[in-house]
Amino acid sequence: MAKTKKITGKKVASISMNVSISDIVLNLIVAFFTRSTVLLAQALQGLSDLVTAGAIYWGVKRSQKHPDRAYQLGYGREVFFWVLIAGVIMFTGTGGMSFYFGYQQFTNPQAISNIYIGLGMLVIGLISNAYALNMSIRRLKQADPKISWTKQLVGSSLVETKATLLVDFMGTTGAVIGLFALTAFALTGNSRYDGLGSMLIGIGMMSVSILLIRDVGSLIIGRSVDKYVQDQIIEASVDVDGVLDVLDLRTMYIGPGRMLALIEIHVIKGLETTHIEKLIDEVKESVKKVVPDIHHIQVEIETPDKKPRKLSRKIKSSKK
Repeated sequence: MAKTKKITGKKVASISMNVSISDIVLNLIVAFFTRSTVLLAQALQGLSDLVTAGAIYWGVKRSQKHPDRAYQLGYGREVFFWVLIAGVIMFTGTGGMSFYFGYQQFTNPQAISNIYIGLGMLVIGLISNAYALNMSIRRLKQADPKISWTKQLVGSSLVETKATLLVDFMGTTGAVIGLFALTAFALTGNSRYDGLGSMLIGIGMMSVSILLIRDVGSLIIGRSVDKYVQDQIIEASVDVDGVLDVLDLRTMYIGPGRMLALIEIHVIKGLETTHIEKLIDEVKESVKKVVPDIHHIQVEIETPDKKPRKLSRKIKSSKK
């Protein structure tokens, strides 16, 4: 059976950029001839998405730089900054401007012409954005097949993919809203439907951007990995012969899909220095096999306090 080709964050961002370019050019041309604010909103969304995808593409490229003396754990977290910038652009650019032009059309309706050209353009936009959306979903699925992509959309550190997924989702949703709005206009002759559709697109983009900003903000601050991943790290550690318990575990995302783990373990007494060093290496290897996304592991030997925090108690007992 052929192995599925891995979809990278850079590829997802590149596809989103190409879709955005087509949205800008085609929607602007059609919006000029039809005078539809829905199509103008789609063009603005394409422009905002292009800037967003460009910022994400640049962030992904920068995050892949090798560690140096100044950044010893690498540049992985830089992509979080650029996704934050992208979220702000999405809010003010697509969301704010789409709502503004839609409001103007709703309060002061203007005539719309060549309606069927506009409908055709929205169908093309629906197909292209749906394709880009599918690529982002597949990227999340490949990251961890054991977890649904919807759950990863909430907890994953692949913020560059989540950002492109959200903008492509709104591009797809915006095209659907636009189709309903222009169809309603064609049936009723009321151009306020066109303005209403543009306002709905703007509200949707502002809502999505707020969710993205909140998510990437927690990663910039230093969010720990999900509990099920922490449990995997603990279990892999106590599975090593000579390890009695995991006393403490500290984790943090240091980039999209990259983790840092600081593990304090309690080992059997009487081990010599060479045995301890070998044991530490075995713990790192065991954890790395279970959680390949860990890029830096530090293991420390500690003696339990009077009231130790036995993180692995349940796991250890089940092991016996």
